[in-house]
Amino acid sequence: MPSRPQPRTGLDRPPPRGTVLPASPLALLLLAALGTIWGVTPAVGKLAVGGGIGPVGYALFYTAAAAAILAGIACARRESPPADAAALGFYLGAGLLGSAVPGTLVFVTLQHLPAGVLAMVIPASPLLTFLLAAAAGLERATRRRAGGVVLALAGTTLALSPGAVLPAGGSVAWAALSGLIPACYAASNLFAVRFRPPAAPPLVLAAGTLAASVLWLVPAALVFGQARLPGADAATALALIQGALQAAAYLIYFRLLTHQGGVFVSQVGYVIVLTGLFWGWVFFAEIPGALALPAAALIFAGLALATRPARPAPA
Repeated sequence: MPSRPQPRTGLDRPPPRGTVLPASPLALLLLAALGTIWGVTPAVGKLAVGGGIGPVGYALFYTAAAAAILAGIACARRESPPADAAALGFYLGAGLLGSAVPGTLVFVTLQHLPAGVLAMVIPASPLLTFLLAAAAGLERATRRRAGGVVLALAGTTLALSPGAVLPAGGSVAWAALSGLIPACYAASNLFAVRFRPPAAPPLVLAAGTLAASVLWLVPAALVFGQARLPGADAATALALIQGALQAAAYLIYFRLLTHQGGVFVSQVGYVIVLTGLFWGWVFFAEIPGALALPAAALIFAGLALATRPARPAPA
């Protein structure tokens, strides 16, 4: 979801390529928590934007809150971010591609779409990352993984059609625009693989990326007249809650990526779909149409094929 790194396809996981580490009960619990946080993000944002706060201003305020929380944790741990030219360029690029642009798009499109739509769109991010990585020669394209990508993207397309999570009469144009969100996350993933400072702790990189995202969002909020200081209202409270959730998601994500690997973390897509649809029903009484079930089945099947690690070569 917005202002967070996305599950990658193994491009930067610490374990050797194809390695599958056993999942402990704690790891499974953290994965469920991560998917629940990312799944509730559209619903919380839709509530806030519906309460009167502008989408750019909302993205600015909750991103600033998340950045402040992570920076505070980094300071408490005495971890300081690198500040050389390469690191600053990374923060600015990752903050733009992985936070500022997709985060704003989420809350702009949510003004015209059900919250459940985003739950079906976001899991396309690791699949698009794989496509871009394969095109760049960074990943090996097998028929199984390519077939998984096709299945999952077909499920995403079906999900965006009227009769699934998009209600009859819903805006197909806005649904199509939401497809740019996982595309931004995928581009951010490849950018991180190429330009991330190798020796920097993940926590300080996350804090630096979010701080750079704030720098991008401030002028955007000024242009759209949404840079007012937050008041004591429900939308501001939701922005603070959102910031705390995103900070927690970053910490969980990097813990799982470090100890379990990218293949394991990519399974969060299943949880995002289920919890995103659930929160849309809880907060907005969104009831998916008949096509939502086959769309989700295609996405799940595609994720299973595309994210399953290859069998190790025989010795």
